[in-house]
Amino acid sequence: MTPVSPVLPAFTQIACAAAGREWLSHRLNRFLHAHLALVLAAGLLPLLTPDDALARGAAWWLLHAVLYAVSLSALLLGLSSAQAETDEFPWLLAQPAGIGPWLAGKAAMLALLAAASAGLLALPTALAGAGSSELLLTTAGAAGVSAVCALTGLATGFWIRDSVRGLIVAMAAWLVLLFGADLLLLALAGAPFMQNHPDLWVLPLMLNPLDAFRITVLFAAERAAFSGIEAGRLTGWWVAHAAGWLATLTAAWSTLALAAAWLGARRQLDG
Repeated sequence: MTPVSPVLPAFTQIACAAAGREWLSHRLNRFLHAHLALVLAAGLLPLLTPDDALARGAAWWLLHAVLYAVSLSALLLGLSSAQAETDEFPWLLAQPAGIGPWLAGKAAMLALLAAASAGLLALPTALAGAGSSELLLTTAGAAGVSAVCALTGLATGFWIRDSVRGLIVAMAAWLVLLFGADLLLLALAGAPFMQNHPDLWVLPLMLNPLDAFRITVLFAAERAAFSGIEAGRLTGWWVAHAAGWLATLTAAWSTLALAAAWLGARRQLDG
């Protein structure tokens, strides 16, 4: 009989061990404590809304909290996770199993922590009896965005060893995603070419996870819509499939961030 290959069990065991190690390290990580406190504080914001408008206004509060605070906090959480491995990086990457299993376990636990913490956003509103489908959609979107930001921070930390430079690059990337692309599109909105090809103008918004989250919540909670929406087929499709697109986009960004983290770790090993 041909012996069963031990590759899969070994991969699983190492990934689980790396995930456990990541969890233990985060239990003492002040960045995780600060992130959880921030998310819980953001979850309390909807309670400032009068009782009769709480269910309708909760998504609006949480949308802005995620965009301007929680996403950045998740990014810094991932960056701190990568920088915490600086001293032990040579030893970790020199293990016979290679980078893949260790990185898979570490990234999975980091993404799980970031996504699960987003559940605290909905907790106060739900306990106040103002749960709604909009609140569920906003919380699920926040979980996906948080996971993307955490893995992006992890990849940034693996590529840039210096903590100060890593922080600057992470902040710059966050600002570009939050404001930079939108300002560029705003400047181009009046151009005749963009007026004649609205789908080309909408596409960058669809590919940006922060913009996709923002517009998905506005579609659901505020019943907002693009003006002249019939002009672009892509825009109409996005409106009809906003939630599904956001889930697909966050999964794709997470995969790309994980691949970038793997390349960064390989670079550390080769360099």
